[in-house]
Amino acid sequence: MTRRPSLSALIIAGGRGTRLWPASRERTPKPLFSADGKRSLLEATIARLSPLVAPDRIFVLAAAAHAAAFRRALRGVIPARNLIIEPAARGTAVAIAYGAAVIERRLKAGVVAVMPADHIIEPAAGFRATLTAAAGLAAARRAIVVIGIPPTRPETGFGYQKIGAAIGAGFKVDRFIEKPALAGARRMARSGKYLWNAGMFVLDSRTLAAELAEHSPALAAAARALAAAPRARFPRAYKRLKFDSFDREVVERSRNVITVPARFRWHDVGSWEGLRQAVANDGASVIRGRVLALDSERIVAHSDSRLMVVFGISDLIAIDTGDAILIAHRNRSDEIRQIPETLATRRLHKYL
Repeated sequence: MTRRPSLSALIIAGGRGTRLWPASRERTPKPLFSADGKRSLLEATIARLSPLVAPDRIFVLAAAAHAAAFRRALRGVIPARNLIIEPAARGTAVAIAYGAAVIERRLKAGVVAVMPADHIIEPAAGFRATLTAAAGLAAARRAIVVIGIPPTRPETGFGYQKIGAAIGAGFKVDRFIEKPALAGARRMARSGKYLWNAGMFVLDSRTLAAELAEHSPALAAAARALAAAPRARFPRAYKRLKFDSFDREVVERSRNVITVPARFRWHDVGSWEGLRQAVANDGASVIRGRVLALDSERIVAHSDSRLMVVFGISDLIAIDTGDAILIAHRNRSDEIRQIPETLATRRLHKYL
């Protein structure tokens, strides 16, 4: 019987989630947003890893600007020392290289599952089964294993993987396609030969070191230097790093990438309309907090404290966080990111 490889998890908790303004702010970044009003996206991510990954093998990487918020949120959930702080956000390539180096120093070499902190995934058992299959391939094949999502619609905002020959529980990735035009997305979604990228990677730490050395030697050298840097010099050295995403620096250049199709439902909750689609049927609404909705449909309404009454409306987003109110059409949900940009320009920083 093949022994299951020891598995650790690196959860990347970056991003402000500007399309979820005003609920997602600098003081409450997107991973701490609650999709169901009960627990945050980060808490849900950690919970579905159990019992496959023990709490002392789960690490969360976040930017220094959010350190206090994440320390509070993770108290008693994972060991305090397992919160890895970046002096500044420098993209997924740097985050993964540095986070994996920290894990290897703590736990020695092993298989690491890297995932975002802000996705909705169900069922948890299917997620763990997918990770188990991916970890087995990562250990046996010394490959970068990516999780692929079977497309449910012609989505132009996601990247795609073209699958090739079967390899165990997965498939060789023939190539990657980044955010295709609608016609191409329709063709790929119908073909059955493409999967969506989910931003989840499973690989052995030794495989990561070898791939970095081959495809991004400057990043490999920087990661080694950071590991040895005195703490006083560490923030300055980290902030000087400039690299592209992990996909572009490493994954798309590698010749040994395997995809494992997801055995779970997946939603990348990037906007209020994305949240509605993730947790409600097509014509349904998402109502949270002190909201009374009457004769209304396809809305997202949330109030932290005051009573909100919505009457006779449809296709709107109404969010009240106490100090800010958002009213927007759901079809313009992706454009809400413009609001924090405008607030910053007008020096209304307390609302960011």
